[in-house]
Formats: sequence, structure tokens, C-alpha cells
Amino acid sequence: MKKFIFFAILCCALPPAFCQSAARYYSMALKSNDDAEQIKLFTKAIEKNPRLTEAYHRRGDLYRKKGALKSAMADYTKTISLAPKNPFKYYARALAYMDAKDYVMAADDFTKAIKLKSDFDAFYYNRALAYYKLERYRDALRDIAVVKNKKKFATDIVMLEGKANFSLYNYSAARKAFERAAALDPQNAEAFFYIGRIEFNNEMYDEAISYFSKALNADGSYAAAYRLRAAAFKEIEDYPAALEDYGALISLTPNYASYNLRGLIYETIENYSAALEDFNAAVSANPKWAIAYNNRGYSYLKMKNYKKAFEDFETALKLAANLPTPYINMAGYYWTAKKDKKNMYKYIDLAIKRNYKDLDSLYEENKKGWMFKNINNTIEFRSFLSNYSKN
Repeated sequence: MKKFIFFAILCCALPPAFCQSAARYYSMALKSNDDAEQIKLFTKAIEKNPRLTEAYHRRGDLYRKKGALKSAMADYTKTISLAPKNPFKYYARALAYMDAKDYVMAADDFTKAIKLKSDFDAFYYNRALAYYKLERYRDALRDIAVVKNKKKFATDIVMLEGKANFSLYNYSAARKAFERAAALDPQNAEAFFYIGRIEFNNEMYDEAISYFSKALNADGSYAAAYRLRAAAFKEIEDYPAALEDYGALISLTPNYASYNLRGLIYETIENYSAALEDFNAAVSANPKWAIAYNNRGYSYLKMKNYKKAFEDFETALKLAANLPTPYINMAGYYWTAKKDKKNMYKYIDLAIKRNYKDLDSLYEENKKGWMFKNINNTIEFRSFLSNYSKN
């Protein structure tokens, strides 16, 4: 009934046939269940009455639904020009901006909506989400505080509160929020995952594994939980479990990074043939990724395939000239394969100039030191490195 009153008022200043036609198309659009047909009918209504605000708005909703965000924003912008005091017009455009990942414009529109109607919870929650995406975590927390105790967004609010605090390294507050989220939804895999991340960052690896396992029990396809649980297994030197999790990760996300991570475990347990298979897969998946060439080169060096090791280190340096590790590995190649001190020192120097910090590892057999065996215990070698430690 309200829509007919609306059209009656709108038609007062326009020719009756003109308005009746716009109203008819608008009414037909509302009755249709076909999105494409609705768009056509709303368009015809707008052609008959270019000031028909709700036709623009509803057509904008349909455009947004089908992912035509520019068209949606254009329609929402028109509704704002026709009804500049209506907060929900700004809100609709803000949601389209969120879909387009234009969080600056979204936050601006949410703010305009709040100025017009300061008691609508969804405005604050969504602006908090936009602020979070913009890494304005404290601003996000201020908006969350406004709606924190509202039931409508309960789990979403506490999760966002947890993530904002986590990003600010306020792990105590973050954990409390994630625990509340898990209490509200015992199958909230993301809440368990974030608690696991807190434990992992605190180097409590057994506890981290427990929470990542809870996340995976709630969602068996949670790739990030497999990745970090594998990393935690690596830290406690449970390499078979790490390999199993990286295998699951590869099944879910068979990309270059996943293969590289499993390859590093194989390298750690000195299964270099298996490591090479994974690094080969990483190189095939991303031929421009220097790290995969560097890691494969390191396995070749361990296997004394010096020609291929050199080729991979050379490729890594061409692809990422500022990455320090390939320079250290190239230095190791020159000493291990050639006993060439001049080039060895040259590449160590180049690595340190590119911010290679772990100089102590060059003395340790279980780290990079194996590459410099029989020279890293000399006064000459130590004197060379001491020049850098003094700076």
C-alpha cells in the first residue's frame, strides 16, 4: 500500500500517463523473480521517471548482486543525489565499495551514514570492517565498542575485535575475544586457528598444535591451519608429522609456496632427492621465484652436483639481486666446489651488504658452516667476518 501512496505523491507534478507508466514498470519489476527482467523493468521505469529514487536503488542492488559494481555505484550515487539525507543510500554505496575492495571510499560513506543516523548498528560494524581492512585497527576497535554487546553481529563482532587486537599484538585481549567466539560457535575454526597463532607466536608449539588441530576438526579444508601446524611440528622436530601436514596442504593448495615448504623439510632430514622433486614443482609453478632456485641449488650443493647448484644460484641472483641468502650459498659453492677464496669472500661480502645477519651460522656444521668447512676455523676467516661485526 505504501508504494502506491509514494507514487501518488510523486505523480502530482508530472503528467498522469507518464507517472502511471513509470509506476507500472516499477510494480512489474517488484513482482518479477528474474534478475535480468527486473533490471530491464527498473530501467524502463527510470526512463519514464528519471527521479524515481527507489528504481535506481533496487537496480543498483541487482547490479551489485551480479558483480557489476561500477553500474551499482552509479545507481547508488544517483539515489544519493535524489535523497541526500537518507543514510541508507550512503550505506548501500558503501557496501558496493566494500565489494570492490575500495575501503577508503567505503569508510567515508559509512561515516556519512552514521552522521545522518547514529543509532544503526550495521553502520558501525561495517565501518569497523573497512577500518580493519585499511589496517586502522584502533579505529576499528572504537567502532566495535559501540556494537560489541549487540546480539545481531555477536560472533562477527568478537572475531573482528580479536583480529584487530591480534594485529596490534595485544594477544591477551585478542585471545579473550577468540575464546568468546569459540564459546558462541564451537565449530568456529577461525577462532581456534587464531588462538593457535597466538600460541605459535609465543613459541608454545605443543599448545599451538592442539588449537590448529581443533580448527582442522571443525574445518578439514583449512589450508592455513595445516601450514602453521606443519610449521609447529617442524619447530618441535616432528618431521614426519610436518611432512604429512604439508602433503595435506599441497592437496588443498598445490602452489609453489606449498611445495617449497615441504621441500625444506625433506632438505632438513637430508632426503635431497625428495626435496629436489618439490623444488622442481615449485620452479615449474613459478619460474620467476628466486627462492625456489636458491633452495634447489642448496640441495644440489649437498648432493655435490656443483654444476646445477651454480646454475640455480646464478638464476636466483638474476631474479632477486637484493636477496642475501643466494649470495651466501654462492660463496659456499665457490669454497665447497672450487676452494676459491677470492670469490668466496666476494659473495659473503655481497650477502652482508644485503643485510645477511646470521654470521654465527657460518661457523656451525648443522647450519651454513658446513659449506665453509676447514676455512671457517681459521684466523683469516674470523678476521674477515669481524670487520663486519664491528660496524
